[in-house]
Amino acid sequence: MKKKSTPYLLLLIAFVLIAVFKGYPIIISLFGSLFVKGRGGVTQFAGLENFRMLYKDPDFINSLLMTLKFTLILTPIQIVLAVGLALLLNRDSTLVRTTRTIVYIPVAVNLVVATTIWNLMLNPSSGIINSILNIVGIESQPLLTSSSQAMWVIMVICCWKGVAYWMMFLLAGLQNINDSIYESGKIDGTNVFTEFFYLTLPLLKNSLVFVVISDTMINLFMFVPIYMLTGGGPQGSTNVLMYEAYRSAFKFSNYGRSYAIITILLLMTCIIIGLQFWLLRDKDKPRRIRKFGVKKYEKEKIRDNSIFRSVLYSGYPYHNCGYIITNIFCLGFIIKVRC
Repeated sequence: MKKKSTPYLLLLIAFVLIAVFKGYPIIISLFGSLFVKGRGGVTQFAGLENFRMLYKDPDFINSLLMTLKFTLILTPIQIVLAVGLALLLNRDSTLVRTTRTIVYIPVAVNLVVATTIWNLMLNPSSGIINSILNIVGIESQPLLTSSSQAMWVIMVICCWKGVAYWMMFLLAGLQNINDSIYESGKIDGTNVFTEFFYLTLPLLKNSLVFVVISDTMINLFMFVPIYMLTGGGPQGSTNVLMYEAYRSAFKFSNYGRSYAIITILLLMTCIIIGLQFWLLRDKDKPRRIRKFGVKKYEKEKIRDNSIFRSVLYSGYPYHNCGYIITNIFCLGFIIKVRC
């Protein structure tokens, strides 16, 4: 009996931490979105009133559109660049290993520090970016102070910070592809393009699924560069949902509205995860069977040896998305404490 209960006792601490730091903030935010502060600061139950008001709020509609624009444009760019870098650096030589280290340096830099450095570089009057543009004969640009350029500048910063990070995951997936597959392809007459589209991409599918989902979630919840560089401006051109939730809570003390925005972010998260898993689902997914009361998995066909196959089936993407969602709902927890 003691041996049977030992694993559950060891997992108890993990379950308690998950309940406190994941479950509790989520519950607070979900319930908080159903209440409003009435006269005299008294909290009253309002049902879906916060959501109804958001539907008519032009600031919220703008932040929703900006979030979708930011995520839908930035994610494909980062994925394409990450795949290209992974293919380029999938070699075994001293020069390539050194290049990998150099390329990965932005990932090691703290995001707050990196954003501060970029802020100095992007200064319209004294920044190095405009100085370089002047040298090559281009007039100085407003960059972060322009409503048409600010969002693109932040995308560039996010690419600089994130592409190398996702490149390492894809590189690990590439290195787990057996060389004999490419040798067989060359015998059959494959060229560079057919090798990439018919051999590399299918075998890299599971690694790519993980990267696409995780990158989408992080871009959906981007906050630090926007908070430090533009404050949602100019003219709301960078006012994404995360910043709108922060602004609503800590600038206008409208906690119910902030909770409602965070809840909508959660719903968007669930929709995106479900959609991406459906679009990139594996038809050869293991059959789930029960034997002696234990779930086991049986595969009928194995198409690659990527370590990410086992990672995906172990539920790591769900944990990763849960981790990101937890960070978002921590905002709700902070709001609750301030109330």
